[in-house]
Amino acid sequence: MIRRILNSRLPLMVVTPVKVFDVRYFESIYSAGALPVFDTEFLSSETILSHLETLSRQELSFGVRLSDHDSDLIQEIKAKQMINLDALVVPFDPTDTSADFNDFGDTRIILEIKDINMNEQIDDLGPHALILKGNEAGGKVSRYSSFILMQWYLENSELPVFIHGGVGRYTAAGMFAAGVSGLVMDSQFIMTDEAPVSNNLKKLMGMVDESDSTEIIYNDETIYRVFAKLGTKIVKDLKHQAAELTDDPIGGRKVYQAVTDNMAEFDKDDVQFIQSLFYLGQDGVFAKDFVKDSTSIKEIIPAFFRTIGENLNDIDSHDPIRPDSELAK
Repeated sequence: MIRRILNSRLPLMVVTPVKVFDVRYFESIYSAGALPVFDTEFLSSETILSHLETLSRQELSFGVRLSDHDSDLIQEIKAKQMINLDALVVPFDPTDTSADFNDFGDTRIILEIKDINMNEQIDDLGPHALILKGNEAGGKVSRYSSFILMQWYLENSELPVFIHGGVGRYTAAGMFAAGVSGLVMDSQFIMTDEAPVSNNLKKLMGMVDESDSTEIIYNDETIYRVFAKLGTKIVKDLKHQAAELTDDPIGGRKVYQAVTDNMAEFDKDDVQFIQSLFYLGQDGVFAKDFVKDSTSIKEIIPAFFRTIGENLNDIDSHDPIRPDSELAK
């Protein structure tokens, strides 16, 4: 059963592109029924707080995704007491030292989880829900697929779960049928009219397939999923660097710093994206599918949920375990 966690009309979070901020995109996402989530990765604390101040004055609810447990930044966000901050999303790994998430008012604390067997650490924080970020998503991801994470946490946790990774027009219904409470999407909407990214990037996204998403792996445990064609040199260089730093005690930090230093800005028209570093999951291939019937996110998201509803109805009508079905007889 879907448990309502968000204040948006639909159980969907749409994460904005990194290093890009455009209030109009937040407004479009919210008007479409989803909760826009501001991804703060690669931004300074000063820039984050300035953008949050802007969002706090808008007539919409929003979420914010932090990239780590920066206690000082979290305290400053808490001090603002933004009544329209619906969700605070924070990645949580087994080795993390958690910040203080108490006294956030009505803001939901949602942990982004990439591993299994973490219930004890999760329960200590007392979040409202979990985002299960599978290997299919972009950015720092799990070694497990989102479907494996979903099955594990639905069976072993009482918390509502959202799925990030592998969410497409025809996979979402199965996730809801399994018992998830919502979805998280990002690059699936990057080709929409409202997406605040370069037209050159949108053109490139129209030509990608699943093989154009690859992994930069450090020490067999930290995985960054990024875009790469066969000739994308920066990704080859970063893979080589990650392998060379395996025995370095601070190798993980060095790899992430290299990722940070080379991350492309999506809204720049002069960027050669085919030779650039940027996060892209395997589900980025769904972007061109979502704009087949309409290119406006205000139409795409409602249509997406109508498709989900239709597919769930089909599941119910063809359930082999229902009374009087052929199997039951």
